Amino acid sequence: MKKTSLFIFASFILLCCSDNSIRSLDFGDFRLKAPGSWKKLKPEACDSNAGIIITKNNDSIFYDYGPYSYSLEENITIISRRDVNELLTVNPKADTTEFIIIDKNSKREDFVKSKITYKKIDGYKAKIVEPKQVGKGMTGIYIDSLKTESIGKIRFNLYGTNLKKETQIELLQAIQTLQFRK
Repeated sequence: MKKTSLFIFASFILLCCSDNSIRSLDFGDFRLKAPGSWKKLKPEACDSNAGIIITKNNDSIFYDYGPYSYSLEENITIISRRDVNELLTVNPKADTTEFIIIDKNSKREDFVKSKITYKKIDGYKAKIVEPKQVGKGMTGIYIDSLKTESIGKIRFNLYGTNLKKETQIELLQAIQTLQFRK
């Protein structure tokens, strides 16, 4: 009987500490609360604190704390039909395959994959990016200036691209818990 009780107690403890639990992840310059299943990978980075987090869904979340952090801007070229024709007149061999060609009634917002909001996270003005359609676009945070050091402004990003719905929700929740070392 004692062995059965001990087994049930041990099983209960293991279930409570499973990958669904939330834990604090410390990255040195910052920390956040995230699912216990998230695993940190730390590749060599010489000028910043950069790395990758792998989720239980095998999604990759990238982070960069340093002077060259990516601002999470969508790099799309939107151009009017008239401007494309003018460009091709001047340079007939111009590569327009990556262009989004619009008419005069279209707006840039109609073609970007992500929506952007701004809010304070740990006292800093942060750009929060979410895809308009789950699984198609970027989810993350960018902070343009945490502080200034001898190498310049220290920036921060934490983001994933084309994340599964569960990971997107977890990442947006984790972003709310970010704390930076002052």
